[in-house]
Amino acid sequence: MKRIRTLTRVDTLGSEQRASPVLWGRRIYLGILVGLLLLGLNWAIGDALILRADGLVVAERSVSGAVYPGRVSRVLVQEGQRVLAGDVVVEVESVDILRDLAQVSAQNADLALREVQLRSRLAAIDALLPLAERHARESSSAIGQMDRLSNAGLISAQRRDQALGSGFEAASRLSGLRSEAALLATELPVLGRARAESGERLRQLKAVYDQGMIRAPRDGTAGPRVPAPGQVVKVGDELLQVFGDETSVIAYLPDIYLFALEPGDRVELSGGAARAQGVVEALLGVTDALPPEFQSMFRPRDRSRLVRIRLDRKNDFAVTQKLQVRGCALGWCWKSQPVTEMMSGLWHRMVARS
Repeated sequence: MKRIRTLTRVDTLGSEQRASPVLWGRRIYLGILVGLLLLGLNWAIGDALILRADGLVVAERSVSGAVYPGRVSRVLVQEGQRVLAGDVVVEVESVDILRDLAQVSAQNADLALREVQLRSRLAAIDALLPLAERHARESSSAIGQMDRLSNAGLISAQRRDQALGSGFEAASRLSGLRSEAALLATELPVLGRARAESGERLRQLKAVYDQGMIRAPRDGTAGPRVPAPGQVVKVGDELLQVFGDETSVIAYLPDIYLFALEPGDRVELSGGAARAQGVVEALLGVTDALPPEFQSMFRPRDRSRLVRIRLDRKNDFAVTQKLQVRGCALGWCWKSQPVTEMMSGLWHRMVARS
């Protein structure tokens, strides 16, 4: 026979106990409401009480740039490769520099040849001057004797004129040699300075060109942007970045955060699957706009104060990697701090604020 379901009596409905699933349903409902309320409060004022800062891993950076126009002929380094100061990382061919080197070299050679010629001429003049001076003295003495003999009527006027002509030529020759020697003595220092300047310019051009080799400016790691063979570069173009070994984090402290960080506070840094601890090193006296990769249309920020965080020596972060900074709430930075120290620090901060 079909079993007839027993109906609940109406007169005893008030004293009946409700089923337990109804009680658990209320609890779940209240839990969901509390969770939504906490999420709302976290979205509204969470950034004011809990440290959630964005950061970037930074390192000292040196740049190898093009100081002359040219074309990349060889690339001897890869992204992320370890390099030492002075290592050749890129080779650049420059037609302009080679042309300048040829012109300056030719100019330097011409100046050197001119200097040799002038010194040879000066040496020849120095050798001729004693003879020219003696010739001039003897011609002058002969003219004096011719004058006395001519006055006595012992020689003809024609002979006297010949002696005068010979004396004039000797004096002119001596005067010309002395003038040329003085001119050479003045010209040689000027030519020497011009040659020295040309030689210095040639040395500088060779040092700048360095046979087309671009060297690493420091010990470190090659950056992510490496030129390709055949690439044409202009003056000032960046060829390679070299990052130093010591890394730190620049964090952008939210403007709404109500509790200031202090040097020495320990914070937690996370980026992807990597985790590490850092120590607040300094609160920088400058602000900067949040990088575009951190910006969100739901959390607009103009400029944030910068905080420098020293990383522990062992970490798996890469340079320029984006990080999240955590580890502080209501002014507590609890990493590696006993509870008593946290309570004492919070109390002192609240007293200082009041």
